[in-house]
Amino acid sequence: MQVSIVDAFTRTPGAGNRAGVVLDAAGLGVDAMQRIAAAVGASETAFVLAGPGAQGVKLRYFTPEAEIDFCGHATVATFHLLAERGLLPRSGATRLECAAGGLDVELEALESGGSRAWIVTPKNPWLESPVALSQVLALVGGTVEMVDATLPVRRNAQRLMVPFRRREDVWALAARSGALAELLRPHGLRGLYVFTRETREAGSVAHSRYFVPGLGVPEDPVTGSAAGPLGMYLAMHGALELPASGGTVRARIEQGDAMGKPGRIEVEVSGRAGHPEQARIGGVAVTVLEGSLRV
Repeated sequence: MQVSIVDAFTRTPGAGNRAGVVLDAAGLGVDAMQRIAAAVGASETAFVLAGPGAQGVKLRYFTPEAEIDFCGHATVATFHLLAERGLLPRSGATRLECAAGGLDVELEALESGGSRAWIVTPKNPWLESPVALSQVLALVGGTVEMVDATLPVRRNAQRLMVPFRRREDVWALAARSGALAELLRPHGLRGLYVFTRETREAGSVAHSRYFVPGLGVPEDPVTGSAAGPLGMYLAMHGALELPASGGTVRARIEQGDAMGKPGRIEVEVSGRAGHPEQARIGGVAVTVLEGSLRV
């Protein structure tokens, strides 16, 4: 089985978030895809079941332990590889079909070479936290005093999103993965996403970390599927300003720095002030390794 290893949201091998990509997975069953993902050992591996073609590209995603509906960095990695191999043009619109639904994808050709993939992220409702925040934070070495009280704690899909005041507090966190997974599981949660508006670089809007023990990932280096919702959240609460009459804004989210694997996710949010309608994530990637896997 031919497998490519691609680092997404970076141009530097070893940085960003690593994904496995299998371009010819049409004949693979679920058990085989799960074994391959476990053997690859990346936080996610993407499998191309169909395309590219008139209907776009059909993907399935697996962590080392389970299948998931959508993965941002593995999608960026896949479309990077398809463009690099000449299976898709370096620029233009296409479509992604996955368990999360049909999502628009755009490839943007870059002057420096390669492409940036822009992907519309799935929309999920924003809900109150079903678990006591003090309990959750205790399992990552945090306290409620570290939380940014000017922004709300919210659940989005299977993640709990918690705003922090200071970047140094975000960096100091260390998760007790087993205990955190046990606490979150009864509530249908898989992970804890923490972020702060205190960034490392000018032009960035947030700095984040994501602990996902419920999917067998102690910490995900750079998470596109969470960055899109974060852009929507920041626009909803005025931390990212949309025009009153409607329009689009772009920003950057930092992640992976605390792990020594820095990545940068471009986020584009469309809508009007306080009422975002759609988010896209944008990212580059670099192919690190290609070879045969025997499973």
